[in-house]
Amino acid sequence: MRLLLYVVGLALLVTGAVWLANEPGSVALEWRGWRVDTSASVLVALMIVAVLLTALVLRGVSVISGAMQALAAARRERRLNRGLASLADGFAAVQSGQSNAARRFAKEAASLLQSNPAVLMLRKETAELVGDVKEMKEAATALLARPQTELSGLRSLAVKAAADGDTVGALNHAKRALARKDAPAWAIEMALDLAIASGLWRDALALMDTRIAKETFAQSDFIRIKTRLLLQQAQVDVKNGESQNASSLAKQAIDLGGAPVAATAAYARAMAAQGKGRKAAHLVEKAWGETPHADLAAAYRVLIPGESALDWARRVDNLARIDADHPETRLAVARASLDAELWGQARNRLAPLTAEDIEPDVRARAARLMAEVEARERGDSDKAAEWLAIALDVRREPEAKHAPRSVSELAKA
Repeated sequence: MRLLLYVVGLALLVTGAVWLANEPGSVALEWRGWRVDTSASVLVALMIVAVLLTALVLRGVSVISGAMQALAAARRERRLNRGLASLADGFAAVQSGQSNAARRFAKEAASLLQSNPAVLMLRKETAELVGDVKEMKEAATALLARPQTELSGLRSLAVKAAADGDTVGALNHAKRALARKDAPAWAIEMALDLAIASGLWRDALALMDTRIAKETFAQSDFIRIKTRLLLQQAQVDVKNGESQNASSLAKQAIDLGGAPVAATAAYARAMAAQGKGRKAAHLVEKAWGETPHADLAAAYRVLIPGESALDWARRVDNLARIDADHPETRLAVARASLDAELWGQARNRLAPLTAEDIEPDVRARAARLMAEVEARERGDSDKAAEWLAIALDVRREPEAKHAPRSVSELAKA
């Protein structure tokens, strides 16, 4: 095909040359007093030469321009390579804790790569390492402009705000991270920690209902955390006179099953506050059959306001019939008998719990009740003192009760 085209082109040129030779013609050019007379064939030849010279000049310009562009590209590549090397060295220095080296490499990378997002990341990390708060905040804020680096900036800003005691600011940063479709685990954990530390139980409950919370926590931890949050809010509602809402929250906690004793006790107290304590009695009795506990006994006691000590001593038999020999049952009946001044029954219930092989906490509680029996029934202060001494010797100091301060505390509760 190329040969054919070459032959055709050559034939056309030869034909044109022959035609011009047979038809020489004449051309006259006048310009500013000058006149040139020549033939048409010479004019065509001159035009061809002019075109060739123009093409040659353009080709030269193109070669020179390409060379200059190549030099500029090579220079940019060298700067890019140096900048990337400075970035790598800078991150390595940050990781190894070399603050001076990290600063130097961050400065070099910034001069070579200008506003590259990786430079902002290095600046932020270096500022955090050396404690330069202003620089860290500037770099972290700049990272918020890009979706790919926004989470990194938000995390640094949230951590710093929390460290400074700015709970609202830290919570806002964490919630902004949670608003993203790819919300990370640290955002839900931080938001929950801040809400819990501030006693914002409703906000914490709302966070637990999000998709990211259900995906972040193991099912067992999720149930325990949400149960404790429900009970904390129920406790606040009871104090504020919102017992109906409190009973609803406690019932949700019972249904979750994360803390059956605490949830049942909270429900009973909330129902009692509404004057509906009798409706909660069967739930307390059911829970007692599964796990006898002092909190259940205390909640069972308040179900009927204004009840006399003797009536309570009779009613506590409902629990005794469920599991009569359980230590908590004996302690509950003994406490009720003591309040009703049924001394003999109190002694009979407590006697088996004072042996040395009994669990220390149970033995200590039984000894304190025995001391009260001796003091109130016989006025025997010496014998009461002996029982109190036994209680002190075997007593296990309970952990200080306080509102949970973090997600980890809730998960372990």
